[in-house]
Amino acid sequence: MSRRYFLGLALTTALAATGCKTTQGTGASGDKAAAFRLEGSRIIGCCCAAPCPCRLNKKPMQCHGCDHTDAVHVERGSIGPTRMDGLTWVTVGRGFGENPEGNWLVVYLDEKATPEQEKALGDMLSSDLKTWGARKSQHLAGSFKGIKRVPISYVVSSDRREYAATIPDILELKTRAHVNPGHKNPVASTGIMDAFGDRFIHADCLAHRYKDAQLKYEWDLTGRQANFADFVLDPERVAQSAVGWGCWSAHSEYKDNEPYQEQLIGKEH
Repeated sequence: MSRRYFLGLALTTALAATGCKTTQGTGASGDKAAAFRLEGSRIIGCCCAAPCPCRLNKKPMQCHGCDHTDAVHVERGSIGPTRMDGLTWVTVGRGFGENPEGNWLVVYLDEKATPEQEKALGDMLSSDLKTWGARKSQHLAGSFKGIKRVPISYVVSSDRREYAATIPDILELKTRAHVNPGHKNPVASTGIMDAFGDRFIHADCLAHRYKDAQLKYEWDLTGRQANFADFVLDPERVAQSAVGWGCWSAHSEYKDNEPYQEQLIGKEH
């Protein structure tokens, strides 16, 4: 497959992971995108403080942007005739920075993915890439660092309160649902901006360590913001729930002049 195809997959995956809508529509070739239904879950961890600003269409905490990891696992489903059961991918990068020149993105695709699954996923995600254009893609994803096929472990506990994704020698992301004292159920938010639904569970970040020696990027964001969500995606669900409505528009170039959170620190009330 061409580098252009990989770039389309990477950028649209980033758009999806950061809250932009992926829908049934027209693909890059002009053909109508295949019908789809996907059931699974996703995990997000980043450098911001809770709650996740992106889900509220706010700027990230730091001016440099949001250092983030987004892991997605499809338990069952299909895109057109292709079964997508068991497919897992992870996007890691920096986005939404005040200076978009610092934004970057890399995609890790589970080595067990079949060529058919990879193509079906890429075709579906690429169908919306052109609607965002180069400028917005630069703010959301930035410099594309490639797609790497790697072994990925994605584990959900039986009570669905612990979600984790691991890439040997690269990534450790472990989360546990946050339950407030005196409550039995985890803290949840609804009405959010997200490509996978309008609800997520707030999580304690037990581990968020990343190091890619080849790319020379690394961080330890253990204890920072994390959340996870189960999802059921099909064209009807996307349309009814306005999944990913509006995408991320909190940037000065989109006429949003609110400060980054760190610019408010130290100011008197």
